[in-house]
Formats: sequence, C-alpha cells, structure tokens
Amino acid sequence: MKITAAAGTLLAGGGLLGWGLNSGLSTLRQTRTMMGTVINLAVITEDESFGRAVIEAVFAEMERLIAYFDHRQPASLLTRLNQTGSLSDAPSELIEIIRQSIHYGHLTGGAFDISVKPVLDVYRAGGTAEQASQVPVDYRRIRLEGNRITFELPRMQLTLDGIAKGRVVDAATATLKTNGFDNVLVEAGGDLVGYGSRADGRPWQVGLANPRKSEASGLLSVLPVAGQAVATSGDYRNYFTNDFSLHHIIDPRTAVSPTDLSSVTVMAPTATEADALSTAVLVLGSGEGLALLKRLSSVEALLVTKNMQVQRTAGFP
Repeated sequence: MKITAAAGTLLAGGGLLGWGLNSGLSTLRQTRTMMGTVINLAVITEDESFGRAVIEAVFAEMERLIAYFDHRQPASLLTRLNQTGSLSDAPSELIEIIRQSIHYGHLTGGAFDISVKPVLDVYRAGGTAEQASQVPVDYRRIRLEGNRITFELPRMQLTLDGIAKGRVVDAATATLKTNGFDNVLVEAGGDLVGYGSRADGRPWQVGLANPRKSEASGLLSVLPVAGQAVATSGDYRNYFTNDFSLHHIIDPRTAVSPTDLSSVTVMAPTATEADALSTAVLVLGSGEGLALLKRLSSVEALLVTKNMQVQRTAGFP
C-alpha cells in the first residue's frame, strides 16, 4: 500500500513485499480518511469476526479524540477554543496533549509551537511572509489551570497537526492491545506504530520515501518495525510553492519554512513523541536537530537535506 498522505511513509506490504499467511491467521486491513489524512490498520487475528468488531471500536476511539483535536471540524473542542480564546470544561485528553506540546516547545527552544496556526492561515489565504510575521505566535502564552485552557494573546489559535496524529495512533494501538491483539500496524498520514509481526512471522516493514520521488521505487530505506513508533515530516506533500521553499511546516520563530531539511523520520517509543520530534527537528535543521536527538534516550532519526544528503543518528537502522 502506498500512503499518499502528508508525511509520505510507505507501508511495505501487499504487492510491495508480500504477506504469506500462516495457517489459521488472517490479516484484516481497513483504510479510512480521518483528520484530513489517510488512516491504515492491519491486524493479525484468528477470529475475523471479533477482529472486525475491534477495528470498529478502534475507529470509534479515534473519532472521539479527533473531535477534540481537529481544528478543521467546526464543532471540535479545539475549534471552540480557537474561536473563544478559552475553554473551561476541557477533557483530560485535550489538556494532556496541550501540556505535552508545551513540553516540546520548551525542549526545542520554540521550534515546536502549536500556536503557529495563524501563520499557516495567512499563507493558505495567499498572504505574504511580512503579513505572516505580524500574527501572534507564542506557546508560552497558553495557560492551563485545572480543566481550563486560556490564551493570553489576542487572535491566538492552536493547531495540533504536529502531534495529534501520533496521539491518535497511540490510542488506536492501546485499544487493540487491550483487546488482546499483539500483532498490529496502525498508520495515520506517515505516523505509525507496529507491534508483533505479520501473519507470516516476519517483522512489519516500512518503506521510507525519497522526498523528491513519488514512486514506490524511490525508497530511501526499508525498516523493520517491532514494538516502536515511526513518524515522518517533510516539505513535499503539502506545500505553497513548487520549489518546496514554503510549505506546511513553519518555523514559529521566523514565520517562514525552514531551509535545511526536506524530510525527517523519527523512531521513538510512542507515535506522539515521534510525531512531535520529526516536526521539531525539521524546523531545527540538521545541526541543532541532531544535537537534540543525541540528548534523548530511545530516539533515533534519519534526516534528508534539501540537496538529498542523508544523515542518521548512530542507532538508526
């Protein structure tokens, strides 16, 4: 299956690498579009009926969280927060993901900033970099008190696009594991978690796309994934200029897209962490990004520069 969502990770299954079932095991696959991206599930099961029922429960849990996190949905809690500047009855899931986002803001010196949405809105409306630089961006002006969220800046708005997909993938994986499924792959727009193995006993395989080639043959690498998360952020799926110089990932400190890297793939214990860090490292660039990654345990990454030079952390496969 070729994943054509924003990050451009490929699941190396189906016709690409083949599956080969063990006796009594079935591979159930479901694909849906949610949160502006493509969601893919693969579950290994001996009981197809139960497996399909659990997959429905997984998608229901994902929809529940998306109704909190997705600024594109007019009735979502995040939309309500963005419109009013405060939310007094925020659920714990929304509080926690904003708290985690603030943590990554501190960790990256402001390279990860969920208050960057007004800048993106300027570019999506055809505005200029000068106009984008005038809008308020500062994650430090988000206040969390109990179940209340408040903005301290006028016109402030949040986007969770750099972390929410990972959180939704983690929730989906947890639902599957709670129901006894230990061999699963969950992917949302390039953020994924793989546990256990495929039906043929081999590890899940994930192909990393060349950011300047859209064909399946243009893979940089094929990774085995077992018990970990992978997320890719890139300049090449959602861009404003044909030369990829201005795209959906913005440096919150400059209000323009970073100029060093074309894509970043992060392997981490959770998809939430991998999602946030892949975005942040792309903003930081190879020098600062690799320095940050070296300080983090259980995190590895592959970086591709604008001129297609590939850099890896020491432990990246």
